[in-house]
Amino acid sequence: MKNFLQNIITLKRREIEALKAKRPITEFVDSKRLLRGIRPFKEAISSGDGLNLIAEIKKKSPSFGRNFFRKLDIAGIANIYKSEGAKAMSVLTDKKFFSGSILHINEVKRSVDLPVLRKDFIIDEYQVYESRYFGADAILLIARILSVDEIKSFMHLAKRINMDVIVEIHDEDDLKKALLSNPDIIGVNNRDLDTLGVSIENTLKLIPKIPQEIITVSESGISSNEDIEKIRKAGANAVLIGAAFLESGDIAARVRGVMAN
Repeated sequence: MKNFLQNIITLKRREIEALKAKRPITEFVDSKRLLRGIRPFKEAISSGDGLNLIAEIKKKSPSFGRNFFRKLDIAGIANIYKSEGAKAMSVLTDKKFFSGSILHINEVKRSVDLPVLRKDFIIDEYQVYESRYFGADAILLIARILSVDEIKSFMHLAKRINMDVIVEIHDEDDLKKALLSNPDIIGVNNRDLDTLGVSIENTLKLIPKIPQEIITVSESGISSNEDIEKIRKAGANAVLIGAAFLESGDIAARVRGVMAN
């Protein structure tokens, strides 16, 4: 891992230790909230013959360089996404780099009836329990920052508390690691988390190497209907898109333009 990713993980470890001091993991483990309000994420993103949209909400992105909004209207954006055909939502909860919050998950779930993916840098079982406690229906596990044993352990825990899991990869080494964990869903990140460079060619190269029984998602750098057509032909089940919509002055029109059949 290069400096950017190393910095994120170092800060994330400190953040988790501070959270554990305020609210011990036992509050999550013993909570009845873990069994409430579950929505089927895997089913939603693999339904039908088309390319399903996972639409993302975030206030900013390091690669974008500034905030998308002064004030994030979570309910408003969620309802636009739902009305434009999104099958699931992604919520970026990292505070330091994306100005996110775990509380945004519940705001989305109060606004629309779609399943919600928590996107963050998950490196501790505390975060897995926390995700479900605050309403996530699925979590993202990044193969680049986890060992095979960690992926297996977090995936097993997530399934036990009724969450689906996307194992995110960027290259063939990540793919080998992911396949050892027997995942239901693999996400191909078109962005290199070491350099922040992005290319959808990454999806086109890696999707054919993933067993067909695994649901596949293309993530990051998708900004045109031409990209969508290429990804559809590659055989992906879903796309995860945020910045291309959020940087637009008219989110609904942008979704229609990018996702048009």
